[in-house]
Amino acid sequence: MSEWHPKSSYFNTIKTMKRVLAILVAIVAFSGMASAQTLGDFIKGAATEFIDKKTDGKVTEYLIASKWDYAQPGVRLESEDELATLAGNAMMTSIEGKLTSAYSLVGIKPGTHNVVLNDDKTFTMLVGRRNLAGTYTYDNTTHAIVFTFDSSLIKLQPLSGFAYLNGDSLDIVYDCSKLMNFLTALGTKVNMLNSLTTFLQNYDNVYVGFTFNRAQ
Repeated sequence: MSEWHPKSSYFNTIKTMKRVLAILVAIVAFSGMASAQTLGDFIKGAATEFIDKKTDGKVTEYLIASKWDYAQPGVRLESEDELATLAGNAMMTSIEGKLTSAYSLVGIKPGTHNVVLNDDKTFTMLVGRRNLAGTYTYDNTTHAIVFTFDSSLIKLQPLSGFAYLNGDSLDIVYDCSKLMNFLTALGTKVNMLNSLTTFLQNYDNVYVGFTFNRAQ
């Protein structure tokens, strides 16, 4: 299993950024956005939902390989209804608070959770005191990410979710029941996880997980 090293990650990032740059230059040239902002500003905020859609998810696919440190709970609402989305944004604050409490009880907080996604589609993951490893797949068209764990380390079912890149932040979110089943499989037995699952079942199209920052 390959390990993440800052130096090699730097050169990999430079290489992928060159590929992304070519895409971004084309977008700027044909979208008319160059008059509104400089190319430098455009690239700085490149990993946004708009750019990701314009590149069919290629930006996320190219830049996702890195070490990511847990920062806070991640919540994502998928809805075609703008009013529902606005209401959901207000609801997110409540959900994030409940997730923060639940995560802390199972030992997940900044410094105790990270994920390293390698170019060769291997990964390592620290979850509390657990060190996990395996392989992952990422579908740039749907943002679906699936972690398959090394069975020699611990018996875990594949964990499927969605990954969204925004600048130097990465959200990896899951269906609530899948995430809670994963935490329970790691040996976590906290009643609050069950109550949180029950609470979130009242809402459609809500995905929960983690927001990570790119490691420096």
